[in-house]
Amino acid sequence: MRRVWTCILCFLLISGIADSVPAQEEEVYKHIGAVDVLGDGPSSLNLGLGVFDMLDEDDSATGLIEWRFGDKLGFIGPLAGVIANVDGGLLGYAGVYTDLVIGKVVISPQTGVAAYEQGDSKNLGGVFEFFSALTVSYRLENDSQVGIRYGHSSNADLYNKNPGTDLLLLQYRIPF
Repeated sequence: MRRVWTCILCFLLISGIADSVPAQEEEVYKHIGAVDVLGDGPSSLNLGLGVFDMLDEDDSATGLIEWRFGDKLGFIGPLAGVIANVDGGLLGYAGVYTDLVIGKVVISPQTGVAAYEQGDSKNLGGVFEFFSALTVSYRLENDSQVGIRYGHSSNADLYNKNPGTDLLLLQYRIPF
């Protein structure tokens, strides 16, 4: 329980720091009706807390830290991050993302590759994994965002065992 409160405190402290950081302007790559597809913009730090393996009875609390690079190739940007759960599972990943904006709502799909260390957590079949996620967030007045992320990771049948895992996270995104 102490770990959970420490994570929450760190989350709140960092979100308070974000209020004083000026963000660079985001470039709109393309307008598609009411949707803006974003191009270059500020880099951002994403922090998340939630549930690892949420669709299984062996779920566990998890945390996420992710860096999204603001310089994009058109509308596709690189990212890297780590997801760790309280059972010792660790998923390090790198991939790509894009941001779609409708008013103050930001929809961010992402995909990539990952390396998984099981610890005492769920056996995902092997080290090499693929991941995908979708975050729906709300942009606040200071350009930070609060949202919900659903993510899935599996090895795409590279190994004999491929149970996959699903994540649900509350996320806070801080632009820099």
